[in-house]
Amino acid sequence: MPSFSGGVAGGGVGGPASAPPRPFRPSRYVPVSAATTFLVGATTLFFCFTCPWLSEYISGVIPIYIAVIFLFTLANFCMATFMDPGIFPRAEEDEDKEDDFRAPLYKTVEIRGIQVRMKWCSTCRFYRPPRCSHCSVCDNCVEDFDHHCPWVNNCIGRRNYRYFFLFLLSLTTHIMDVFGFGLVYVLHHRQQLDTPHAAVTMGVMCIAGLFFVPVAGLTGFHIVLVARGRTTNEQVTGKFRGGVNPFTKGCFRNISHVLCSPQAPRYMGRWWNRQTVEVQPPFLRPTLTEAQLEAKVLDNGIQNDRHSTRSKSSLDQMESQSADTEAPPPPKPDLRYAGLPRADTE
Repeated sequence: MPSFSGGVAGGGVGGPASAPPRPFRPSRYVPVSAATTFLVGATTLFFCFTCPWLSEYISGVIPIYIAVIFLFTLANFCMATFMDPGIFPRAEEDEDKEDDFRAPLYKTVEIRGIQVRMKWCSTCRFYRPPRCSHCSVCDNCVEDFDHHCPWVNNCIGRRNYRYFFLFLLSLTTHIMDVFGFGLVYVLHHRQQLDTPHAAVTMGVMCIAGLFFVPVAGLTGFHIVLVARGRTTNEQVTGKFRGGVNPFTKGCFRNISHVLCSPQAPRYMGRWWNRQTVEVQPPFLRPTLTEAQLEAKVLDNGIQNDRHSTRSKSSLDQMESQSADTEAPPPPKPDLRYAGLPRADTE
């Protein structure tokens, strides 16, 4: 994650600054449960009542083809639902406490010569990077926020947008295949529409036709967004309307970036390998043997004998000590006169 002025989440990756647990709301799981039920249930009925006749009278490749498309659709659906969309960890409570009151609402950064504003998030307590937005449903700041999809019960951001886009493409293809092959079955059984197989096939066709228009429309909308290098949030809010989009790289490069770029890193819940370092205090320094002492002296570049080294150091020490001591007092003058005894002189 690039660093921006003002500080991004300072609690560390996977640290205690993660988002607080959200309250359990069962209503949020109704759309995703309905989508899963319609997708898996309708496909299962199609395999049980329609595919046997298609495999026997038209081609045995048809059930295999539909199964591959269905598994690819289901895999992308699960990835878009359960993958972290790119949530930024929140800052610590004590971090930037003063900046929360003093910081300006916006800061600008230059991207390809274009000024882009970064907004201060009062909930997460940092400046949101470009293209980042705070989701009101998940209550988190998401990198390259596109939108919050209730049908997958997750935000669509930088890390899972690829799987969401592939899910739309594969789901549109799967709906067209189910409706088309079901229509073939019905046309060959026009005289037997009262049978259970024909009734189930027509019911699956009705479900496919009901979801085809909104799914195909949403797929086309995201194809245009990918080609133009925009997100749903930027398109709806008109962020670059009448201006230049600094994030676009051209139609081909935008598509290749969405489909072929490496997976973005995850900022929440990463585990770090903690390495323990043992610090040994100086007073626990091991004692050196005579051989180790000689080797250490030689490694220091001293080529003289160890005894001469010691004598030289002791001589230097004595000279330094003699230089530090006070000078002796001068000798007393001799006041004796020649020819007089010592007692008389005194």
